[in-house]
Amino acid sequence: MNKINIVVISLFLILMLNPFGNESYSQETGEGSVSAPGIQMLPKGVSVYQLDNGMEVLFIENPALPMVGVNAAVKVGSAYETFSSSGMSHMLEHLLFNGTTSRTQKKLYDDVDFIGGYNNAHTAEYYTDFMMVTPAENILKGMEIQADMLFNSTLPMEKFEKEKGIVLEEISKSLTDPGEQMERNTISILYRGHALSLPTLGTYSTIQSLSRDDVYTFYKNNYVPNNIILSVIGNFNTNDMVKAVKDIYGKAAPGTVRNEVFPNWSTGFQQPAQTTVEKHLVYTRFYDGKDIVVQIFYEFPGFESSKSKELLSIVLDRDKDQLLESLKSEFPSEINSLNLSTRLTPVKSYVEADITTGANADFDKIVNNLTRKIAGLNFSLPEETIKSEAVKARTEFLKNIEKPHMFGIYNSDVLVENGVEAVLASYNSSEYYKAAEELSKLKLETQPLVILQSPSNKTEMESTDTAGIIRQFKDNSGGPDIIAVQNDVSNLLAVHYLIKHKAYYESKYGKDAAKILHDCIEQRMNSDESMKTGNQYGFTYVFNDNPFIPMDNIYLHPDFGYIRAEGLAENLPEAIGYLNRMFLNFIPTEAEFNEAVERTQGHGMMGMMGMGGDNSKLLFDKTYESLIYEPLLFTENTPDLTYENLVSFSKEYFRPANMIISVVSPASPEIINSLFSDFRGNPAAEEPPVYSKSFRAADKDTVFEKDLQGKRSYLFWGFTTKIDPEDAPALQALSLMLSDRIVFDIREKQGLAYNMSAGIDVENDKALFYISQGTRPENVDVLIPQYPGFFNPSAVDTLKEEELQKSVNMYLGRMMFRRLSSINKAYYLANSDYFHNDFNYDKYFLEELKNVKLADVKNAAKKYMNAENTVTIVVR
Repeated sequence: MNKINIVVISLFLILMLNPFGNESYSQETGEGSVSAPGIQMLPKGVSVYQLDNGMEVLFIENPALPMVGVNAAVKVGSAYETFSSSGMSHMLEHLLFNGTTSRTQKKLYDDVDFIGGYNNAHTAEYYTDFMMVTPAENILKGMEIQADMLFNSTLPMEKFEKEKGIVLEEISKSLTDPGEQMERNTISILYRGHALSLPTLGTYSTIQSLSRDDVYTFYKNNYVPNNIILSVIGNFNTNDMVKAVKDIYGKAAPGTVRNEVFPNWSTGFQQPAQTTVEKHLVYTRFYDGKDIVVQIFYEFPGFESSKSKELLSIVLDRDKDQLLESLKSEFPSEINSLNLSTRLTPVKSYVEADITTGANADFDKIVNNLTRKIAGLNFSLPEETIKSEAVKARTEFLKNIEKPHMFGIYNSDVLVENGVEAVLASYNSSEYYKAAEELSKLKLETQPLVILQSPSNKTEMESTDTAGIIRQFKDNSGGPDIIAVQNDVSNLLAVHYLIKHKAYYESKYGKDAAKILHDCIEQRMNSDESMKTGNQYGFTYVFNDNPFIPMDNIYLHPDFGYIRAEGLAENLPEAIGYLNRMFLNFIPTEAEFNEAVERTQGHGMMGMMGMGGDNSKLLFDKTYESLIYEPLLFTENTPDLTYENLVSFSKEYFRPANMIISVVSPASPEIINSLFSDFRGNPAAEEPPVYSKSFRAADKDTVFEKDLQGKRSYLFWGFTTKIDPEDAPALQALSLMLSDRIVFDIREKQGLAYNMSAGIDVENDKALFYISQGTRPENVDVLIPQYPGFFNPSAVDTLKEEELQKSVNMYLGRMMFRRLSSINKAYYLANSDYFHNDFNYDKYFLEELKNVKLADVKNAAKKYMNAENTVTIVVR
């Protein structure tokens, strides 16, 4: 009978260091000495075990959550591959979703959906991570499914070619991104002779040549329990969960992981083979972007402390602007932007400088000039900064354990490269003192490696609920509306500001005024002076939308802006008082305005990485917006945004009376409301209308087709119809069922997509029935004729009650984990209040969806699923 061996964690690991200790940190130039602060225990509910079969397990109890997330980090990824097997780890990740010895692929999907679970995976250089998140009462079933996939997958031959097609689609999509093209160029040089030089996805050639038997051998060699670290986060009792993990994962037998040894090729943690790069050469590569980018890499020995990378990034951010200003003063017409970053791997570590330049720049002089400046950098940090980073780390730790679906993704690299102890060190301020001492001794070598990335010579195509008490406090006299949630089992403070009527006020003062203003606020809040105070409370902020993060798409709406602030709830009066002082009567300076305009117009690294791009996708998106949506309100005759206009905009838009502030904290709602009593200004003379986008109802069939000879094609087919809003829950359920069928057919059966969307979108009194996807050009003529058949009214005759329950449970499970974090709970409350005048709207809609019957779904389909006046968009 197997027994679980408890890992006896040393005092150093269990007794973490208090960032507010009385002893000090002292730093002499060139040498450092560190005094350890006071000792503090890890948060309650954290423990580490090891099964008899070698699997390490990290448990983090969080009874405030309604869910549990289990992440299995398998210690294999692209860093263990060769040119002939490149992409095998990622391909294997896909194949594990295709069936086990006891489950077909469909049963695997159905079993997860039936328990409201979310089952996903991703592959990186040193690991493949498998994530299972379910409501707490269903986690044992979810774990059993995950263990079945990890140890009993069959990799069925009949699914192998289909999965190749999906992976080829994923590669096709990635190759349309200039940033991805640059990255492939870069790693092929930096890590020559090592598996890190290969793309994680593989290449067309390697994926097409993979055999099922080779992948199966790779699977059996690496997917053994002693090659896996498991993390379990959420609402459970550790004693019970230890037994469950033993029963479910402990049955798998350990194995010997054998990594092949090659004479001229290195993998894993080995140093690169003899085919290393020469630093006296300049390596020239091409990509589909617009700018010339000089990449300069300064190699240095790797760090012992896992926190040194974080502190190094702070130094680079601190010195970047001064370096850029100095470069521009010496090369005024040649330097466009500078970005400093790090590349730290177990094999090689670099500080990377990326400079965008003009075609006539003197590259040698620029590189030599920057290298002299880099060599003179002082990497010491003051004690105040180290303390604030320690506080931020504790905050991040608390934030991450509210997100069991993301904890493994955030930490898998540290787990497999540095061990469980390095993750636990996130709560250990002593690690930051050690890291600071190590960093203070860093000197970057003066002979860098240089890569010149140039635009390719291709002709460019023109392209035209929650636990706790909730209270709402309305204010009509110049203050904000407050929604307060009491969560007394967490020490996290989450404050969400929803700023209303963005579209209306921008129409008065200038396009993108909110984005510019929020950038100005970000500059102010992240200034050295502000951070001295803000860091005391562990505050981190988000000020503007990031459209490239799928989980952030809830914010992509034209009629509101937002600020998210998260910190520690140890001193609520001072923390909220600080936010009130910073935001009340905020007026941007002209310097902040100019900096914001430059940053948001594409300068800097984010703009650089977005240069060029997929012209087919750009044209598709533009055409889709014009054919599917009504023209945007408040966009005609918008004035140019000037500094004076921005000041006027700030006074009307960014005032307390135009805000809904939702707060999740351990305090009572009444206390939270009182802390905002002084946060008030002038009430609105007149409340502008709330605005949402609206679907356009076509009056005839419309076809748009354009051939740009691109690497990838983009397709849409759909139709819009008027509905009774009371039918929205039934249409949502119908959408889930249709989407499952359509995506499963096109992606899983035919292998003609990597990612795609299909179903029904509802906006007010209209519903859009649609299919939208990207694909390889050769698939277009196969796909287009299929689309109408998926929306044949007779298709609903075969819908079953079990299929409805599975689809709804799957959706509710995903919605539940999307609302796990305190800041997202705050968002959904504010959004419901703004758009539906009821902060409970979101909760009620999900409850109505849960109660939808199959008869409701079929009735909705018969009422609305008539494909008339369709829109077809094809951009090749």
